[in-house]
Amino acid sequence: MAVSGKVYSKSDFSVGILQKNGSAFSTAGAADGAYKLLPVINVSSPVLNLVESGEIRSNNTGMIEFDKDQFRTTKGGFVTLDFEVPAERNFLVRLLANVLQDHSENTSGTNVIHTIEASSSASLSRPDFTASSSAGVPSLFDIGLYYPSSSEDKIITSAVLQTLTMNFDMSDGRCLLSGTFFSGFTSATKFVTEANLSQAIDVIESSSAPAIQVESNFDVKKLDVDGQTLTDIIVQGVSFTFENNVARVGRDANGDAESYAFGIPSVNITGELSVLYDGNVNFAATKNILQDFIDGKTATLKLQQGDGTVDAGSLGEMNIECEIFSTAVNLDANADTGAVITIPFKVVQPTDDNGDASGTAFKFEYNDKFASTSWS
Repeated sequence: MAVSGKVYSKSDFSVGILQKNGSAFSTAGAADGAYKLLPVINVSSPVLNLVESGEIRSNNTGMIEFDKDQFRTTKGGFVTLDFEVPAERNFLVRLLANVLQDHSENTSGTNVIHTIEASSSASLSRPDFTASSSAGVPSLFDIGLYYPSSSEDKIITSAVLQTLTMNFDMSDGRCLLSGTFFSGFTSATKFVTEANLSQAIDVIESSSAPAIQVESNFDVKKLDVDGQTLTDIIVQGVSFTFENNVARVGRDANGDAESYAFGIPSVNITGELSVLYDGNVNFAATKNILQDFIDGKTATLKLQQGDGTVDAGSLGEMNIECEIFSTAVNLDANADTGAVITIPFKVVQPTDDNGDASGTAFKFEYNDKFASTSWS
């Protein structure tokens, strides 16, 4: 056979997602599903993690493993898929709701106000992934992978975000999302490798809600510093990484997952905040951000796009509030834009004097045009 001279580029490959109800957890992703394209920056291939082994046995002649001593099965395996996309107004909430498996909404106004929260009054709870979804939770996606030629497409069934990073990149000017999807379905009927998928819908949008990228600027940026509550700061960059430790549970007759374990032992939210070393944040008394680290104190971080109301009148308003515990304080005095202090952190649940949970660990509010009933 002669070589083929045809060459493909990343624009020939696409990724589509389709929200599904938890009650359909074990239902295979369909080739004719109305997958909605994610505007991925780079397309990656799914990684199959299968159960396999091989060893030298007592009857081997020589010191090399025999071919017939190798074992591999699709039963009990899992699939992962990495991605990176610019955040868009129409799907930011549904991805964040998926990785934290938490979501409530107010649909009474012109727009939909979404809330994702971990606090003393609304703690995160482990979902039953096989139960009927309410307000989009439990949140699952079937994923369609589109390839250039016929019978090359792939389907991943009942995927959940294992990790998600939300990076407000000041140099790029946009909020970028990256992460890893996880699926506990590797049987031939649930991880399909030679499919012909129906044409995916171009993007997640409607006539009243065009695809608009989320920018990385904030109208309000405040942080507790050295005993001073909610000091104004100049943010040079901020990111949040959500990890839920999702894992497959059980094996059905085909070796596929019977459910997923979530948040065992915990859900982890970490991040990094870079602020300008200035008159409000430095190493002097009452402004000493290093002293907070030395004393092991937590701090409230508040970020807002809009006026903070997240009301029905203005699309794209965003509030982020979280309690952070710094794990280091690093000064770059040689930065081109002025000296910068970078603070890696983890999000923690604040407590009262009795050691009981009190207040907000993490809260995200956003408004868009899409209620959870229209996510599929």
